[in-house]
Amino acid sequence: MELEAVLFEMAANSVQGLPLGFAGKANEIARQISGRMLFDIRLDDDPHYQRIAGIRYTNSEIGVLTLSLDGLSVRAFPISRISASLIQPLERWASLPLREQVQTDIQGAARLFVAVLEYRDDGALHSD
Repeated sequence: MELEAVLFEMAANSVQGLPLGFAGKANEIARQISGRMLFDIRLDDDPHYQRIAGIRYTNSEIGVLTLSLDGLSVRAFPISRISASLIQPLERWASLPLREQVQTDIQGAARLFVAVLEYRDDGALHSD
């Protein structure tokens, strides 16, 4: 595992006990690793997660955070070599003004992103 991925996971572990919501934890991780938030999306009707966020921590590496359906567990893991076509719609949506975000459906792109990650990692996103 590359150093940046290790730092991402360390930062994620360091925020677990902080009295912050999911977005606050994601932003704190990004700040600690000098990364950049790409997206933070609520997942409607997902069987495993309430939310998912992406943080770019190098030019090509991204870390993903998930919030469990019960809201009690935040998991973090690095991903590599993910297709830009999966990230770009989520990142574009996150950069829209709130009024446009409300009017733009992102659920299909978010579900596809999660499905690809789960398929590629053989379900590792939601396994303990």
